[in-house]
Amino acid sequence: MQIKKILGILVVIMILAAFTPLVWAKSEDTVVITFDPDGSIDIDVNLSSWNFSIIYPGDWENSTGAAFTLYNNGSVPMTTEINTTAKTQEGNMFLNESGVAPGTDQYAIFIEDLEFPNYLNTSYRVFDTGLAPLDTKTFDICLLLGTNISANHSWQTTTIYFRGSIT
Repeated sequence: MQIKKILGILVVIMILAAFTPLVWAKSEDTVVITFDPDGSIDIDVNLSSWNFSIIYPGDWENSTGAAFTLYNNGSVPMTTEINTTAKTQEGNMFLNESGVAPGTDQYAIFIEDLEFPNYLNTSYRVFDTGLAPLDTKTFDICLLLGTNISANHSWQTTTIYFRGSIT
């Protein structure tokens, strides 16, 4: 009878031992995922230049008919920021950032037909948001010459800069 008790106890212990890890033990496992988010912005503007030709003091001149096209050749939506230089490359004319009544030897540049039409200044300013990948928008550039000029200046040029960033 003693042997039966010992065998019975051993069987109970073996059964408990078999189920104990499932009941009392904790188990944990992990999966490590690595990835590289790859979104690209590729901004392009076409036309790359515009000649307003002769412009008189106090006059507005506009490119018309959606003359310029902004392209997002990238893979993610793009915010477009634009700025310009503080003076012409010749150094004779100066940017009026407010666009309000440019003074002597001043000019103002206005971008229209984008989401936020506005005057250009020397700091980047948002003009459009959410241009979808592989999408385009057309726009025009307007130039306002101040009411006075100090001389018959030679041809003047200025550069407008476009910058795209992830929306």
